Amino acid sequence: MGQVEDTAREEGDAGRCELCGEPDGPLSFKRLRLHGGALTLYLRDGRWVARADIDHVYHRCRKVLVENIRFLKRLYDYVYVRGSINSKVLGVGKAYDGELYVYGVGSFPEEFEGLRLKHVETETMEGFDRLYYYLDPVPAEVVKEALE
Repeated sequence: MGQVEDTAREEGDAGRCELCGEPDGPLSFKRLRLHGGALTLYLRDGRWVARADIDHVYHRCRKVLVENIRFLKRLYDYVYVRGSINSKVLGVGKAYDGELYVYGVGSFPEEFEGLRLKHVETETMEGFDRLYYYLDPVPAEVVKEALE
């Protein structure tokens, strides 16, 4: 009986991310929250840079890393446009539990795509870098793939 249950579970798990169990492929549009793992996205010297928990999370889930970078780019664009005239967006990020953060100064929206935004006031890139020094740089080719 145990072998039948194991086979059913394996067949039911086909097409799912091995890390988070969320649908992959044609059903991936049904995702209700972001994949776990910390991630930040910001502009540095005119190019997009991302830092992520690659060693512990995203090394097993490149597809979702790309999806989350795309999501954060949409978030960045949204808060950039919706922020007050005097706002300065330094970066955006997500925590391990999917909480979304906007880093910068000014007044920013309180939600995005049904998720609550938290604002962390920081005026310099050095201050922003200190918050996420422990995250690994995402390879430039992955960032490029996500933003094309």
